[in-house]
Amino acid sequence: MVTKTQDELNEMRAEIAAGTLPPDAIKKYREEEDRNVYGHDAKKRRDGTYIEQGIGSAQNQTANSVAAYKKYHASDVDYERTLARLEKELAESDARRAAERGRVEP
Repeated sequence: MVTKTQDELNEMRAEIAAGTLPPDAIKKYREEEDRNVYGHDAKKRRDGTYIEQGIGSAQNQTANSVAAYKKYHASDVDYERTLARLEKELAESDARRAAERGRVEP
């Protein structure tokens, strides 16, 4: 699937108005595009935005993500606070992964 341009979306709207496409064609297109971008099992928040699930996300933090943040964002305004949050997420993710493997790490 290729992302449609604004002109292509306008053409779809014209075809919907003409009756050659079903009324929900754009909605179905956007849902299909979301599945391609976020995955078929993507989770959404209540407001409809997607929750990050991949490696390096809050629920699946990695040491490499934290190291990259330290290397490239040391001059950020909220560096210390964000680093603390990332390190907390990393500890939680490590504990969860260890539990999933069947053992608890100290």
